[in-house]
Amino acid sequence: MSLRRMILMRHASAAVGTGRDVDRPLTRHGQDEAHRVGLRLRIDGPIPDRVLCSSARRCRETWDCVSTGLAAATLPAIDVTYDDRLYNASTGSLLDTIRDEQESRVLLVLSHNPGISLLGLELGRGDPRAEVDLREGFAPSTLAVFEVRTRWDELSTASSRLLRIDRIDRDEAG
Repeated sequence: MSLRRMILMRHASAAVGTGRDVDRPLTRHGQDEAHRVGLRLRIDGPIPDRVLCSSARRCRETWDCVSTGLAAATLPAIDVTYDDRLYNASTGSLLDTIRDEQESRVLLVLSHNPGISLLGLELGRGDPRAEVDLREGFAPSTLAVFEVRTRWDELSTASSRLLRIDRIDRDEAG
């Protein structure tokens, strides 16, 4: 079994609103954060071949900005699914959705806190360095890249290893 990569990402900074939570858009700052995530992935990799994205507006807009930064139009097609199950999903729901995957080699999962950050912590469990990094949580536009040594339907703590965590604003502040 060849290695797979999984990118867990929290949506970019969203507006605080009085309307329905699912309809909150990104702020201008959030659009910039997400674009910079795409630039970072274009330079440092990995480039996803599949994206599972929450159907919430802020997640869809995050993916649009990430794909612009990636220059996705110049890449092979990236298969994107907007999934209602990922909206404010628990760790269990996120895992169930990921385990339904079949063919992707590099999977980007774009969702919300606390589920996405708790899933990262769960998958990094047992690696002291990863646990310290992941305990800081996922601020907007944070992503964690994992190596996965099994099929998606067998994803577990034992089959995954944190490669890096990127906190866009903090990493680029100085």
